[in-house]
Amino acid sequence: MLDSIGLQLFADEVPSVRSTALEALQFMESAYSQPVASVKKSFPNAVKEIGEEWRCAAERAGLFAADGKFFVLLASVEIDDAGWLCVKDPIGADLPGRLLSQNGSIEFVAMSGNGKMVCSVVDEGDDYWVLSEEVQ
Repeated sequence: MLDSIGLQLFADEVPSVRSTALEALQFMESAYSQPVASVKKSFPNAVKEIGEEWRCAAERAGLFAADGKFFVLLASVEIDDAGWLCVKDPIGADLPGRLLSQNGSIEFVAMSGNGKMVCSVVDEGDDYWVLSEEVQ
């Protein structure tokens, strides 16, 4: 599936800080999480817009390594402690749209290589949200 959405997989790389996939999802979905960006689903090109918002938030948060790699959890991948996938996105645009076309969901969680930043796209009622948090 990763090839079909344009992500390059680096299977032998693991995060330096082992936040489990479940911990990251629980952290991002807590009642205290507030979006750093929100786009109404009814907005024309809403999926493309939330993709641009996610990319900007991820860059501001320092999510990408110097070589462009980051870790990701995709909605279509079973969640377990080894759920983080090290990837690079050479396309660099519209990741939520590419995910939606392949697996029917825009949702994903991305994490920096040091495990200290997470940035996700979530489907929240009438909106799409970008969440960005420092993991403590």
